[in-house]
Amino acid sequence: MQEFTITSSQILGVCGFIASLWTVYKIILELKKPSDNMKETVNRHSQLLNSDNERLKAIEVFVKLQGEVNKKIDEHTQTLAEHNEKLEADKQRGNLMLKANIAILDGLLSEGDKENLKETRKEIQEYLVDKN
Repeated sequence: MQEFTITSSQILGVCGFIASLWTVYKIILELKKPSDNMKETVNRHSQLLNSDNERLKAIEVFVKLQGEVNKKIDEHTQTLAEHNEKLEADKQRGNLMLKANIAILDGLLSEGDKENLKETRKEIQEYLVDKN
């Protein structure tokens, strides 16, 4: 059997070798650290961007729906305006009919007042000419 002797210089050499390996390992970690930090930052920004894109899509959908609602409101407003015009015309027509009925009643009651009937007939004719 052979004897194996370890000298102090060999122990110091192995310790120095381990220390140099440890130093190289730490240097590699330090060099890699900014890259890892950059990856984390990029991933975080990607998540934020995706979140912002989802919010923008939701806003776009809302704006589109709001536009459709505004269009429907405009259509209904226009329809209401047309109905108001028709109601006003009906009101004028009803007032003329009431005037005519009053003139006829006055004519029947006084039997000699044809001028009032002629005046009412003239108003009705003017109304009909204006409307048609």
